[in-house]
Amino acid sequence: MKYLTTKGRPPVMMRWVAFVLALALPAAGSLGCARAPAPVPANGLKGLKIGLLPIVEALPFYVAAEKGYFAAEKLPVELVPFKSAADRDAGLQAGATDAQVADLVAAALMVNAGVPVKAVSLALGATPAEGRFALLAAPGSGITSPGELAGVEIGVSKNSIIEYATERMLVQKGIESKDIKYSSVPAIPVRFELLMKGQLKAATLPDPLAFLAERQGARLILDDTQGDNLTQTVILFRQPSLAEKGPSVSALLRAYRRAVADVNANPDAYRGLLVEKGGLPEPIREQFKVDHFPDPQLPARGDVERVTRWLFERGLTRQRLGYADLTDGGFLPR
Repeated sequence: MKYLTTKGRPPVMMRWVAFVLALALPAAGSLGCARAPAPVPANGLKGLKIGLLPIVEALPFYVAAEKGYFAAEKLPVELVPFKSAADRDAGLQAGATDAQVADLVAAALMVNAGVPVKAVSLALGATPAEGRFALLAAPGSGITSPGELAGVEIGVSKNSIIEYATERMLVQKGIESKDIKYSSVPAIPVRFELLMKGQLKAATLPDPLAFLAERQGARLILDDTQGDNLTQTVILFRQPSLAEKGPSVSALLRAYRRAVADVNANPDAYRGLLVEKGGLPEPIREQFKVDHFPDPQLPARGDVERVTRWLFERGLTRQRLGYADLTDGGFLPR
């Protein structure tokens, strides 16, 4: 799941601060469908339905809808809100939606399970600074360095991008994989709460919840903004939709690119929309740095291959998936 500054569903969770609504934005559960104006297109473009959680990666889609960029492409688009990743994934698998935002671990596990999907673009994660994940120690835990985490149970969502990022960050600091211990807490808000109460000595969280934890006394031990680019989220399409609606996918990405340019040019102008649609908690509304979004592009081959190697080595996929198994760059704006 990467969030708007800085970067989970059993068994895999993207970075969804979606669930932070339960902590900070109880009213936001009533998100309604945002539809771009959809005149009957003379160009024959078929409509698209995009399943979105209330996460920061949703922001450019809502900007494109509100500013009429989908309408300018004469493309009917429906942004379909979901409250849980499980419901969102079920919608995609059933063909009720054409696309969604997901992380690379989740995408690879879908393909391994026989769900025909491919990433057509990054959402966040062209650079390590986009979509931060942070490994934090609980307030009062006394933990101040990575080495002190050897043998300490760290709250994560197992078999997910959260576990992958946690392991890679610690291994880069010289801690052996066998010395890394985990406590499985799939729901991010629950993990946040257990960390802040000291019931977990450490946990890995995505922004903006990691940012909130720091502001409330958790100690930052490591984050993924340095070194290898560990975490990417992607715009993930059903392959049948790509085959049937290819021109529409290209039009969507053109409109999305315009929205990304708007957000990058004046991020503060979209804070209100980020709070409403993207799960940004009110307590950090003014302090949180709105992330930079990449132009539509595929994730780097090396970033994908590190993820697929990790999954295969842990027996989470039947074979090591290749770059072409997960990506399709044929719809990117030229």
